Amino acid sequence: MNPSRLWPLGIVAVLALTVGANAWIYYQANRDPNGTALESDYYRKAVAYDSTLAQAGRDSVLDWRLDVAPGAYVAGRTPLAVSLADRDGHPLAGARIGLSAIHNLDAGRTIEAAFVTGADGRATAMVALDRPGLWELRFDAHHGDQRFTADLRRDVEAGR
Repeated sequence: MNPSRLWPLGIVAVLALTVGANAWIYYQANRDPNGTALESDYYRKAVAYDSTLAQAGRDSVLDWRLDVAPGAYVAGRTPLAVSLADRDGHPLAGARIGLSAIHNLDAGRTIEAAFVTGADGRATAMVALDRPGLWELRFDAHHGDQRFTADLRRDVEAGR
């Protein structure tokens, strides 16, 4: 075969390689084992962003202190210890605290839990976390007629 007639085959080979590479990239980008990596109900949250900003302003005025200490990971029963205090460091007893926990690798699934603080402003609950690793913990605390929100990130270590 004459080498001057092989150049069309070279062009076809390059185009076929490009199509194959694009198909592989498309496959890799869409094979998320968790179904989605998007924030759940993101559209509703975007529409309500003004109320989120207003709540952030109220949180700043209240200046409460919310902290969480995760225990070692145990499948379905990981202990989370929450403490809540006012701006002066006084514990807030009887506060109802809701938790939405989202693993860093699986934004499509949220795990819920609830706490009620004791006289010392602390509460512990066994939360049904499904894996160790970095978690975003979104808290919504109510004490009397006041509401406080906080988003924290904590690393939950594998049990030993």
